Amino acid sequence: MALVISFIVGLVLGVIGVQLTRKKPEAKQSVVSQPVVVAPVAPTVKALTKPASVLKDAWFVGLGGEHNVQQAEAIAATRVRVSLQDGTRLNESVLKKAGVLAVAPINAQVFHLIVGPQAA
Repeated sequence: MALVISFIVGLVLGVIGVQLTRKKPEAKQSVVSQPVVVAPVAPTVKALTKPASVLKDAWFVGLGGEHNVQQAEAIAATRVRVSLQDGTRLNESVLKKAGVLAVAPINAQVFHLIVGPQAA
């Protein structure tokens, strides 16, 4: 019985102690300030990298020339996605001689150049 009474007393004191140490929320002070002007934010669009910055010069010959490359971007860690105006001008053997490990066609104009860690 003494154990139960000491448990209840301890519980009550614990609850009272928690309430005594708990901070009361402070009243919000209304502060009059000048209106904040926020500049409009342009929507973020993932910009594709210029072909010359991602592609090596030696690859342009295998891609049908620099004017044939519409877009190029490094994707993953080992690939470069290339969008061509005319996909039939892509020469895989020339690209392989220039250091491209493999070419994976996505569709008639889009190709992944598998180049290894030098893509990023």
